[in-house]
Amino acid sequence: MWNQFPDNDISSDLSTLVDDLIHLGLQKSSLCSTTITTTITSPTTSVVPSAEGEIQVEVDEAIPLLSFISSHFSVKPTKYGGRGCFADTDLAQGTIVHECSMPLSSTIARPFRKEVCESCFKFLYGKTLKFKLMSRMNNQYNSTSVSTSASASDSSLALYFCSQPCMDKFIALDIDDLYRESLLNVESLFIKSLNQCQYDLKREKQQEEAEIEAELKLENELKQAKDIELFISQKWKEAEINCQLQLSKLKSKQRKNFNNLIHLIPKINENEYMEIKYIIGILFQMYKRDNCENNKLSSSSSVSLFSLELQIFQLLQLNDIEKICKYPYLIHSYTNKIYKFLKISTLEKLQPYIIPSIIRSIIGKSLTNAFGIWSIDEPDGNKEFFGYSLYPSASFFNHSCNPNLIKIKKGAKIIFKLSKNIKKNEELCINYGNSINDDLEIRQKDLKEWFFDCLCERCVEEMNLKNAQK
Repeated sequence: MWNQFPDNDISSDLSTLVDDLIHLGLQKSSLCSTTITTTITSPTTSVVPSAEGEIQVEVDEAIPLLSFISSHFSVKPTKYGGRGCFADTDLAQGTIVHECSMPLSSTIARPFRKEVCESCFKFLYGKTLKFKLMSRMNNQYNSTSVSTSASASDSSLALYFCSQPCMDKFIALDIDDLYRESLLNVESLFIKSLNQCQYDLKREKQQEEAEIEAELKLENELKQAKDIELFISQKWKEAEINCQLQLSKLKSKQRKNFNNLIHLIPKINENEYMEIKYIIGILFQMYKRDNCENNKLSSSSSVSLFSLELQIFQLLQLNDIEKICKYPYLIHSYTNKIYKFLKISTLEKLQPYIIPSIIRSIIGKSLTNAFGIWSIDEPDGNKEFFGYSLYPSASFFNHSCNPNLIKIKKGAKIIFKLSKNIKKNEELCINYGNSINDDLEIRQKDLKEWFFDCLCERCVEEMNLKNAQK
């Protein structure tokens, strides 16, 4: 999970779930309640929230898909609402119950993009990685070789890797350099935006003032909205209409010349930069799913892996309403900046996927399902935040402040291993936050980022003790 922030073939008869039609409302935590009394007991009411106006997937339709996740546990409804992972048999301490060999998508914070491997997330403690993958569209580097030593040429438009195998793996999973060029396109536009600001400070100040005004206006409208879901949906529709209107003013030949579009592309900050790269990763996987039959990857096991993860992705909880209510400025960021940036600048092959329902779904599902990419623990306990990644099949593990699973990261691979013996039908839980050793109040505060009040056994025990002492 992100605070702040086995490979199986899928049977051919599993239906493809379409992202812009399906949002199954899943309660992310099985350990939540809205009522606290003198003596805390586990809630028993089953709640399965739904989003108005969306096509729902019946529980039994999802079971065949979720059965592919692991042979050690099943994903089932919990008595608290939503779903969790429950042991199929008694399991011994040390058992590896699930592995994710690679994320469906990931994104690296811009300050670390030269120091954290794009493929395995290895960090070289401030040193620039030696292997670079540059754009084939850049004539200056249009050669048969796509790699070069970082010291050979200083080009900011590159993806960085810790080794040749990591770079080769990235290339092998790409299709026609689409993913590479899409990521580098974001980088190029971000750099151009920074350069423009340096030479036009007055315009930069005007843009900042206009953005603050737009955020405040939306925040006031949100507070007055009687139906928040309807309000948010309307803002997404308005964003689409505005983009289409701006593009319609250009002739077809002008649209094909990217220089005519640059002035339409909004300036983004570094958080939005990360979000856009993450979204492009999901869009690329959708493109690969729809086009892999006609490319060399069609027989690759990685296609089956990503196909499974992408279908599971459709079942993840959508949390954008809660996030926007907590941070109202995000509605402006999502619709008027991120969506507009993608709609105007993304490469043509990914454009069919850039519609409000898909982009909103991708953003909403990353909010409480992404795993942070962190540095290795330092002696003082501090860690650097490098970015985040998404492993949909691992998103059904609920939280406990006394977890029975530990997460082991080996590069981009993530392993879930039992830290104690488990009985059949016992729920398997991980720790979401970084405050497991902190007091109850700190843990509860940190976990609100995932929109629930934790009522795990440890929290219940501590709450009861605290109430007894009053």
